[in-house]
Amino acid sequence: MPATAALAVMASAILVYQPVYAAALVLGACLLIVLATNVHVLPVFLILTMFVESLALGPGLRIGRLAGGIALAVIACYLIARGSAGLRPNALLTTAATFGVWMIASSYWASEQGPVFRNLFSYSLGIAYLLTFAVLIRTERQLVAVFSTLAFASFIFGIVAFATYASSHGAVSAAETARGSGLQGDPNYFATYQVIALPAALALAVWERRPQWRAAYYGIVAVILVSVVSSLSRGGLVALSVVVAATVLLPRRAFFRRAGQKVNYLVAMLAAAGVAVLVGSAAFVSRVQSILNPSQQQGFRGSGRLDLWSAAWHGFRDHAWFGVGSGNFAVHALDLLQSTPGVDTTQHYVSAGREVHNAYLETLVELGPLGAALFALLIGLSIWYLVRAARRARRQGRATLERFAIALAVSVLGYAISAIFLSIELAKAVFILAGLALALDVMTREAGGLGSNQSLTTEEPTPR
Repeated sequence: MPATAALAVMASAILVYQPVYAAALVLGACLLIVLATNVHVLPVFLILTMFVESLALGPGLRIGRLAGGIALAVIACYLIARGSAGLRPNALLTTAATFGVWMIASSYWASEQGPVFRNLFSYSLGIAYLLTFAVLIRTERQLVAVFSTLAFASFIFGIVAFATYASSHGAVSAAETARGSGLQGDPNYFATYQVIALPAALALAVWERRPQWRAAYYGIVAVILVSVVSSLSRGGLVALSVVVAATVLLPRRAFFRRAGQKVNYLVAMLAAAGVAVLVGSAAFVSRVQSILNPSQQQGFRGSGRLDLWSAAWHGFRDHAWFGVGSGNFAVHALDLLQSTPGVDTTQHYVSAGREVHNAYLETLVELGPLGAALFALLIGLSIWYLVRAARRARRQGRATLERFAIALAVSVLGYAISAIFLSIELAKAVFILAGLALALDVMTREAGGLGSNQSLTTEEPTPR
């Protein structure tokens, strides 16, 4: 009661001057009360915020930052009070930590320290996400909750995105078409998150015992495809193609219990693709052509990607050992674009503050070969840990865990492809996936054993 009264007084005082911050304080306090009752709600909440992280409650107070701050506080208290729940130092954790240390070190040679510390702030929030999933996910039920939240959030925001896209039906070019972005704010980031969600929805369709719910999950898969098309994100379309190919080409047991389920999946995908193309055929065809012919004016060069990539490579060659410092490509972007041979300096994208639009190149130019290697290793180890967990689960007869691990590995693959086209090296998604890889590593560790409250399904579910 005293704490509640103090909170009310504080919120009332802030309300007079900053109503938005008062609302954020109350929202955060309510969430902390819920987490105090059941801390395992936190991963589900963080999944939801991933889809709306760009929404702002006020200047500088985005949902993603608020959620990351809460996660940082909660997971710190949890680790102090209850320990790491079997999580041990390992190669993936060491890589994630070393990546942050190297970012800090870059402040010594960066021309401006401000961008370095902004990136460090984003990194610290990402680590909070990683530890939340790595420590709090220990049962199949918790994994299902995370997968379900990911699937249904992608469905809801996918519908919103497609409605935006369909409202511009009849546009003669991609430039005239409203691009779907759900509530994420950026169509390209939105497409990446939708692609990541697809394997989760497909895994749930296999896990689900009830035919009507299984059909619903296949419907979610179709909505995800439509929503990625509605984003008109070229990188998203490429990543989606790779993920769909992976789900089809992997052994059937990875995503389907029977051959008929793979047929249903392919039918749903083809139907969804047909709907998306019919609704916005002109814009969609224009974007696809720009992938196949990136040299055309409205393709990757029209959006500046090829020239930005060239400028980033130019910057790396000038700072080949350590890079320009974390976050500092944007500081040097205008100079690099103007001094890189072949760049048309009359284009609109030749300006200060630009990103590379390639996470690998951006990490290379900012943090040098070591930073780029650490980032690539973070992705590669996440896939390796998930594949290893899937193999362990298969040996232990845990079919559901095996499929979930494979689904997450395909999601990491989708992220890795999207990172070719976007500067998403500090996006929440990569930390969530790495955290889940660590969690599954603990859950399937043969020597560790599981507590009585961590029992896992060891047989195939049978339809009701």
